[in-house]
Amino acid sequence: MSATALIQLLQAPQTVAQLSGEQWNLILVQGRKNQLLGQLAALFERRGLLPTVPMQVVRHLQLELLTARRRGESAQWELSNLRREVDESVALTVLKGCAYVASGDINHVGRSFSDIDLMVDRSLLRAIEGDLVSAGWKPSAVDDYDAMYYRDWMHEVPPMEHIRRHTVLDLHHAINPPVSDYYVDPVLLTAARHELSPGIFVLAPLDRVIHCALHLIQEGETKKLLRDLYDLHLLVGQHCAADQGVSALLDRAQVLGVRKLVASAVGASQQLFGEPRPKPADAWLQTCLVLAAKNAHAPKSVSGWIAGAALLMYSHWIKMPLNILIPHAIRKGYKALFSKAADKNKPRGV
Repeated sequence: MSATALIQLLQAPQTVAQLSGEQWNLILVQGRKNQLLGQLAALFERRGLLPTVPMQVVRHLQLELLTARRRGESAQWELSNLRREVDESVALTVLKGCAYVASGDINHVGRSFSDIDLMVDRSLLRAIEGDLVSAGWKPSAVDDYDAMYYRDWMHEVPPMEHIRRHTVLDLHHAINPPVSDYYVDPVLLTAARHELSPGIFVLAPLDRVIHCALHLIQEGETKKLLRDLYDLHLLVGQHCAADQGVSALLDRAQVLGVRKLVASAVGASQQLFGEPRPKPADAWLQTCLVLAAKNAHAPKSVSGWIAGAALLMYSHWIKMPLNILIPHAIRKGYKALFSKAADKNKPRGV
């Protein structure tokens, strides 16, 4: 199911009064699949359009808004717990969904998220994990290879879950893998970050936009891609309102070494939700992002499937050099086949 109807409504919310009941049914399904129903409701609220929405639909929209608000409040409460649980000398930089809430970014209204993401100094990881384990956080069970994969090649350790509250915490030491050709030095980010309360920081506004763009490409996961591109559209509109602002964003991305990736992501978000700019000559990545986002939940779309597969491969390509990527892919592929064969041969009822 292509998300065209949902995208058109996000582009032109003033057309809401013209929608039929059948169109609303389609938009509600698309909104839920793409995790954008709450942000659609927030858009109507900002534009004063909720009174023009059928009451049956308003109930769905208000529930999404309320759910997102409660999750945001829970995340803020959990963040205050984390600040007490980790040594007070350690700076905690909040990332992604929780950072949008903490900093009051426009895209946080109606936006749901499940995990809390924190970035800390890499040299302090072991000590911080010890503090968290003492406070009831349980590390994920991984084998020796996966432990090495996370700690040597990736920008985060395996997720941790609180044994009573079941909150999931992703502990980062960077915003992308240190083995990547596009590695962003965390020192450049922490030098510009903003302190919200004692010991709790968020990235500077332009860096939050850049992280959003970088994350949606390197994640390689198309199910949330449309939501992430809408996040980027809202963040660019908030923090880079004029052409000068977009130029400043790309200049900052150049300093961080990720200009090409950021330009492609911003171009895709503008193509979907804003005023499209002329495509650069090498706009294949932007085209893949748009097609994959539109068709993430449309299994019969050949172009969408090809774009999604290309994006998945590219996300791995930019995270790891070939001498790491190829053996890793072979190992993971073999492990997946072995697990599938084991499950097939397992006696029923076991």
